[in-house]
Amino acid sequence: MRLLGILLLLFPLMSHSQTTDLSIPQLLDANKDGIIDPYEALDVLLLLQKENKAPLETQKLKQIAQEHQKEQEAEIIEMFEELDKNKDGKIKVQEVNKSMRDMVFMMDLNGDKSVELSEAANFNIEDQMLLDDETINNWCDYLFKKQKTSSIPIKELKEEFQEFVEADVNEDQKITKEEVFQMLKVDNTPASFRVEGDVAFMNGVICSTTPAKVLELLVEHPTVHTIEMGQVPGSIDDIANLRAALYLHKAGLTTRLTLKSKIASGGTDFFLAGQTRIVKQGAQIGVHSWGGMEEKATDLSKDDEAHQKYLDYYKTVDIPAEFYWYTLEAAPAESIHWMTEEAIKTYKIHKPL
Repeated sequence: MRLLGILLLLFPLMSHSQTTDLSIPQLLDANKDGIIDPYEALDVLLLLQKENKAPLETQKLKQIAQEHQKEQEAEIIEMFEELDKNKDGKIKVQEVNKSMRDMVFMMDLNGDKSVELSEAANFNIEDQMLLDDETINNWCDYLFKKQKTSSIPIKELKEEFQEFVEADVNEDQKITKEEVFQMLKVDNTPASFRVEGDVAFMNGVICSTTPAKVLELLVEHPTVHTIEMGQVPGSIDDIANLRAALYLHKAGLTTRLTLKSKIASGGTDFFLAGQTRIVKQGAQIGVHSWGGMEEKATDLSKDDEAHQKYLDYYKTVDIPAEFYWYTLEAAPAESIHWMTEEAIKTYKIHKPL
C-alpha cells in the first residue's frame, strides 16, 4: 500500500483515467518479460518525470510511450538495414565483423545462422546473456566429462578454463563441478537483496530490473542503512546500473565490502554510490574499459560525449574524474584489472564517515 500511495502522489492524474494504448504497458515493462512489476513501473515513471521536468499527465505519458515505441522500432530497422549488406532481408554471420558476430549468434533464435527483422525486434539481450540452471549444468557436465574426473587440480587446468581458478572457494587447489556451478550461477543471476535487520546483502548481475529492486528495498525496508555486496560481477545494462546507483546515493545508504567480497565493472560503479563506503582488506574490486558493438572507449577522444555520463556520475558520488580514465587504461573491455590497495586509496574508493 505504501507504493500505491507514492504512485498516486507522483502521478495523481494517472489514477483517474484508463487507456488501452499498448505502448504504455510496453514502456513500463522495462525488462520486457510481459509483466509490469509496480517498482519497475515506478522506476520508469520517475525517470520520465525527471526528463520531462514536470509532473506527468496521462496524455503526456501516452505521447512519450508512443514516441518511445517508434524510436525503438526505427533504431532496430536502422541497425538491420546497416548490417544487411546484400539487402536480402537477413543479417548473415559472414556479413558482420568479429565484434558483432556473437551478437548475431544470440539474435539467431531459429539457429539458421542468420537474423531476420522479426528476430532482431524480439531480441532481449538479458534472456540470452543470463543462462538458466539447466544450461549451466550442461556446460559443467561438458567441462568435467572432457576432463574425465569429478575434480580438477588447478595446476592441470587448461588455458581455456583458467577463469575457473576463482571457483576454488575452499582453497584446496582443485575445483569441483559444484564449485564451478555456483560460480556460474552467480554470474548468471540478476542482482537481488536479502535483508537482515538494517543490512541488505546484495549478490548477482546488475541488469534492467536492478533500479526497481533498489526502489523496492528503499520503500519496503526503510530501516536498512547498509548494502553489503558479496559477489557482484558486473552489469548488463550500464544505464540502468547508474540509475539504480543514484537511487541508492540519494537515499544516503552505506555500501560495504567484506574480505570475501568480489565486485567488478558495473558492480564497482554501484558500490561507489554509497555515501559512506567501507572496504575491508581482502575485498576484490575489478575495473576495466567499456566497449560495445563496434565502439571502444579507448578509441574515443577525451572530449567525446560518450564519456560524459560516467564523468557526471563519478562527480556526483565524490570520485575523482581521474578514476574514470584509470579504468579505461587498466584493462580492455574483455578483461579485468583488480585494484591494488594503493589504487583504492588514491581514488577514494574507501570513504569512511
